[in-house]
Amino acid sequence: MLTRRQIYTLLIVISAGLMLGRIVAVNRTDMQEYQKSRFNAVNATYAEREAQLRAAGASETELSVLEEKRQQALANEKRELPFFCANDRSRWDTIRALVEPDMRVERTVTQSDGTERAETVWYAIDKVQTLRGWDTIDMVKHNNVANETSFLDVAKKNGKEVYTKVNKLVERFPVLVEKVTKLIEKFSGSKQGDVAIEVVEPIEQSDTEAEANNGAKDDAKDATPDEMAGYLYSSKPPLLPTLMAAPYALIYYASNGDLTMENEPFLIVRLTLILCNLLPLIVCWFFLSRLIERFGTTNWGRAFSVAFVCFGTFLSTFVVTLNNHIPGAVSVTIAFYCAVRIVFDKETRWRYYSLAGFFGAFAVACEPPALLLCCLLGLWLFWHQFVRTFFLFAPTVLLVAAAFFATNYVAHKTLLPAYSQPDWYVYKYEKGKNSDGSPRILDSYWKNPQGLDKGEEHRSDYVFHSTVGHHGLYSLTPVWALSLLGLLIWLFDRRYWGMALLILFTSGVVFAFYMFLPLEQRNYGGNTSALRWVFWLAPLWSVALVAAADQLGKHVFFRMIALACLLVSVMSVAYPVWNPWTMPWTYNLMEYDSLQNGWQFVGHFIGQVVGQVRQLLGQ
Repeated sequence: MLTRRQIYTLLIVISAGLMLGRIVAVNRTDMQEYQKSRFNAVNATYAEREAQLRAAGASETELSVLEEKRQQALANEKRELPFFCANDRSRWDTIRALVEPDMRVERTVTQSDGTERAETVWYAIDKVQTLRGWDTIDMVKHNNVANETSFLDVAKKNGKEVYTKVNKLVERFPVLVEKVTKLIEKFSGSKQGDVAIEVVEPIEQSDTEAEANNGAKDDAKDATPDEMAGYLYSSKPPLLPTLMAAPYALIYYASNGDLTMENEPFLIVRLTLILCNLLPLIVCWFFLSRLIERFGTTNWGRAFSVAFVCFGTFLSTFVVTLNNHIPGAVSVTIAFYCAVRIVFDKETRWRYYSLAGFFGAFAVACEPPALLLCCLLGLWLFWHQFVRTFFLFAPTVLLVAAAFFATNYVAHKTLLPAYSQPDWYVYKYEKGKNSDGSPRILDSYWKNPQGLDKGEEHRSDYVFHSTVGHHGLYSLTPVWALSLLGLLIWLFDRRYWGMALLILFTSGVVFAFYMFLPLEQRNYGGNTSALRWVFWLAPLWSVALVAAADQLGKHVFFRMIALACLLVSVMSVAYPVWNPWTMPWTYNLMEYDSLQNGWQFVGHFIGQVVGQVRQLLGQ
């Protein structure tokens, strides 16, 4: 008879095989069909010309020239690339600019003696983003590289900026409380009686220039030198793309530049995805299975939880695209596993403290809101073992922090990440030529964002759709409701109440943080298959799931409910199987008028229920 560990291994291997198959087949199917139609058109045109030449008695030389033109025309129509949207292309642009010397941007620097020298502008993507299929909207522009400011002066300036922002946040706390009150009033129906559910039409993010230039216009006549000054950079923090560039750098230099993203993009991308996404996820599944085994009490509950981990989270959906969510979730898993071994199993070996600190900090480098979790884990370990935490946990945190700020300084000449600089998103840039040969100057996409990127107008709608609506945590992955039940069970367990409180507090603060973002940032993560901002919390919720699964598995009726939740969760994960940067099935269902009315009815019903509860509490 199979042991539980053998069952876990089988589930992990099957999941890994499914993900590997998708990586090996990674491609944009819509571009594939479009490219095929273009190839057919080119071949038909040149076949007709060849027939005309042969009928006219053309020589073999003339026919070979025509064949060369045909091959060039086919190369010009090549559209297939292993990228899905602007998000992953933004990181790939950085990787290519770091590895390939021809893709690096250079500037001329005048030295003190009057001579000039060429200097590489590291991380600039101006050259890469002009190539067909490599354009992106996830980029910023600035000219900080021209500032001759020392690192210490930059650190002091950034420190003052952070201090000012923290003070403003503290001053705004009463205002935030008032906003929360108004939000509750809106949901309760005390003023309007119902919640308006706005349906936003989806916008496809394709591999064409239309995506990057949507809403942009040719402004060559209006562009000033100041507006054109500076260099383009990915908006993503540079530490992760720097590490992800290692596989490509090894391939590029080992082949003496013969294997490049120009001639072998599919091979390089697929190898990189295996190394950066698949293998870390397998490690993640392994550690989560160990945690589930540690806290579970029944065979059914443990098997159910591991099966969900392998097939029911959106981490496996995003395995085919470069992203920060998988490394973030893997880091959270390893850090949490080490903390559990220290706190519950009384582990004292130095590697557990060092790994907890390193991966807790690396989770922050991938997902900045994970700073709260890293701090809480540090306090948790400080409480149990102060000396080892101080000398082993803290130094590895500082090591990752140093790498994060160092790469950010090299790229942007500031310690603060690009997305904290709203002015960098408003710019003009050059892309190609107009028909008259003049430079084609375009506005930043973010001057006129489209679709969900405009932001959800009503905050109450954003909260609704982020929980039980079209991008809802519980509508797409109802198993998370069981995880919440598991956390509540642990709260009343004297052994685990502290861990449950840590997970609940972290989840609540992070969710509230995203719900209170300004209008332009309330976009569910853009054109994506789920609320990806909270993917990194999936390992914590998965561990808590086993507490509820153990209890539900004792009764056939509740077991069927749990299986139904698992069914819907796996379906949601499988729905965008070929492209994670597409809308979820719940969003697409809302395109039907009858279902739109249904969502409005649900919103109205919830508002009325909450209003009745408030009246009862008031009496």
